[in-house]
Amino acid sequence: MARILSDPVTMSCLEFMMYPDGYSSDDIAARRQSRYERQLKKQVVDYTVVVKKSLVPEHIVDQIDDDEYLPPKRVLIDGGHIDVDEPFIVVGCCGLLNLDAYNRSASAGIILDARFWRTGISSAALYYSLKFGFNDLKLHRIGIETTEKNAGMRGWTENVLGVHVERIRKEALYLGNGKFVDSWDYAIFDYQWNGRAEARLRSKLRMIG
Repeated sequence: MARILSDPVTMSCLEFMMYPDGYSSDDIAARRQSRYERQLKKQVVDYTVVVKKSLVPEHIVDQIDDDEYLPPKRVLIDGGHIDVDEPFIVVGCCGLLNLDAYNRSASAGIILDARFWRTGISSAALYYSLKFGFNDLKLHRIGIETTEKNAGMRGWTENVLGVHVERIRKEALYLGNGKFVDSWDYAIFDYQWNGRAEARLRSKLRMIG
């Protein structure tokens, strides 16, 4: 994840999360531990997004170094495990943040290696995050926070999920060096998910392949 979080293209729309000198291995270890502890407290649902070597799109294969692939492994999850039976590459992370059981709400987010943009991976990752939130956790509201610059996420939220910007919070996100950027806040509700959004997103995933 250090390479992904330190890549200026990947983080071009997430500047408020960037470190001036990139992420060190110690930074990543601290971030991983923090997210693990918050997951134990049921404050977040954290997923790592991986792609098997055989499923890497052809137009991306030449952009990946051999040492980026990790060996096959068994990944433990709640109540079981997943066997990743061939070399794979970590391409990002996603999940639910700010879980509030009483108000049945959360926020969804994703960071994806820029090389894998426009491959359908973001749609699949967000689909399973939203599905878990609404179907398993029985949430009522899931927010999505982005910026005006992130036209891809805004377009996906508006055109695929079919929801519109809820509010724009002026200069809510700090970029460092005295600079701020507006936060564009969206939200999708359980009745929208169950009404049309889930079926629309599932249809998009079928079209992708």
